Amino acid sequence: EEKSDKERWQHLADLADFALAMKDTLTNINNQSFNNFMLRIGMNKGGVLAGVIGARKPHYDIWGNTVNVASRMESTGVMGNIQV
Repeated sequence: EEKSDKERWQHLADLADFALAMKDTLTNINNQSFNNFMLRIGMNKGGVLAGVIGARKPHYDIWGNTVNVASRMESTGVMGNIQV
């Protein structure tokens, strides 16, 4: 069964909504705590590898070019913005 365009791209809309919600939440935290925390977000789409690594202290992680590009987008982005 083929998905509609909306269904195929919904995960990207959800991710963008999450990024916007993070910005709003941080604004509320700053207003209530008199802090000036800032964030920048990099978003990319594509395949990744994911899994749990570590024997003594296992943790979930993701790897791949998609992750690397998103990381570069975040680190070179403008503070307070979402780079897609």
